[in-house]
Amino acid sequence: MLKFKNITTNGKKPHLKNLNLNVLNGKFALLNYKSKIEKNKMIDLICQLDTPQSGGIIVGGKNLSKFNCRSKVIQKRIGICFEDFKLIQTKNVLANVILPLKIHTKLPPNKLIEVGEKQLKNFGLLDKKNDFLTTLNLEEKQKLNIARSLILDPELIILDNPQIHLKIEEIESLMKYFQDLNKNGKTIVIFTNNKKIENMINCDKYILEKGAISNV
Repeated sequence: MLKFKNITTNGKKPHLKNLNLNVLNGKFALLNYKSKIEKNKMIDLICQLDTPQSGGIIVGGKNLSKFNCRSKVIQKRIGICFEDFKLIQTKNVLANVILPLKIHTKLPPNKLIEVGEKQLKNFGLLDKKNDFLTTLNLEEKQKLNIARSLILDPELIILDNPQIHLKIEEIESLMKYFQDLNKNGKTIVIFTNNKKIENMINCDKYILEKGAISNV
């Protein structure tokens, strides 16, 4: 489902050097990273926001190097929870959560609202649907971030520190939720250097360090 093959990034001192990773379809993987720059570089490559100097990245059997720009065919299959949220300040909660649906589907407005409200309810945000982001606390913004990343029912789920700003009991519930998604066939990759998260999850574990990946 997600494969990095001999990836080296651009620059005289590349952040990623001959990096390899192979997450098979239906697997749950956790990457404990030592460098935030290296972690962000991997996520940018998955999102097609950057291209490597050499090597190949394959998502769901599609080689990203064959696409000149961000491909809707690829991005529709990936749900990404960003550490810095990347929510749109000028839109309310409901508009934020349904944005991927508006981009990647042809659902009519009433169906968009129905699906969006259901997703917000799943994350305890339905009563906030008409609120703008300035009224939300960090915990609520993180829940919205996660809800949006899953709204398309993606095959591949990329989670960049999904635990930040959440209480411990919510983190435990969230990790169980992700494990249930994995049991139902979703491929999940979590980037975190939080040891508590690592101990909560029974999955394949790797270390991202000095531009390369090794098994724990």
